[in-house]
Amino acid sequence: MSTKLIIVADLQRFKLFTSKIDPLGREAVELVEGSDSLDFHQHLREKVSDQQGNFQGVGASGSGEDHNIELEEERRRIKEIAKEVNTAVHHHNDAPWYFAAPKAINNQIVELLDPSVKRNMVTNLHSDLTKIPDDQLLEHFNK
Repeated sequence: MSTKLIIVADLQRFKLFTSKIDPLGREAVELVEGSDSLDFHQHLREKVSDQQGNFQGVGASGSGEDHNIELEEERRRIKEIAKEVNTAVHHHNDAPWYFAAPKAINNQIVELLDPSVKRNMVTNLHSDLTKIPDDQLLEHFNK
C-alpha cells in the first residue's frame, strides 16, 4: 500500500498528514505540516478599533456602513486553505489524497482547487476532524 496524504482543515487550522504502513502491517499517521490562524477568531472590535476601543465608523456616531468584514475574512481564509491544499498535493507529486473540512466551508474550498488536485482526491468528508486525536484520524477515512 502506498503512502496516503490526509488533509484536515477548518477556518482556524490546517493539518497535513501522511499515512504509512509499519513493518508489522499497521497503518499510522504522521503530522507533516500544521498551521493555525490564531487571529481568525479575534473579535471584530479587536481588528478595527482605535486606541480607545471605539469603532472607527463614518460620522461622529460611529454608525458606518456595514462592510461585511467578517464575511470577507472568512472568504480570505477559505482561499488561503485552498492554496495550502494545492501546494501540499503538488509538493507530494500529485499523490492521491483524502480531505475533511466542516460542511459550511468544504465545497467552497474544493471549488477553488486546481483541477489536477481535485482529480486526485479519493475521499471528501464534510466533517471537522482538526481536533480529534491523530491516532483516530484513519478511522474516519477507512469507513
